[in-house]
Amino acid sequence: MSIEQYQLQLESACSRSQDLDVQTTAQQANQYTEMFKTGQISKEEYLQTLADLQRIAMIHRTMDNMETMEYLNSAITGLISLASLV
Repeated sequence: MSIEQYQLQLESACSRSQDLDVQTTAQQANQYTEMFKTGQISKEEYLQTLADLQRIAMIHRTMDNMETMEYLNSAITGLISLASLV
C-alpha cells in the first residue's frame, strides 16, 4: 500500500470511531505523515513519533480493557458473594 492509502485508512478510522483517543491518534498520525512528506521532520523523527503514537494507543486500549475487566470482576465477585449466602 502507498502512504496515501494508509492516510485514507487513518481518515476512515477517525470518521468511523466515536472514541476520542482513536480520532486524536489518527489525526496526529496523519499530521506527522504530512510533515514527513513535506520534509518538516526527518525519517528518524517520523518513525519515532509513529512508534510513540502506537505505544500510546496500546496503553489506551489496555486501560479500556482494564476498566471492562474490573467491571466484570466486580460482577463475578458479587455473584460469588450472593451464591455463598445461599
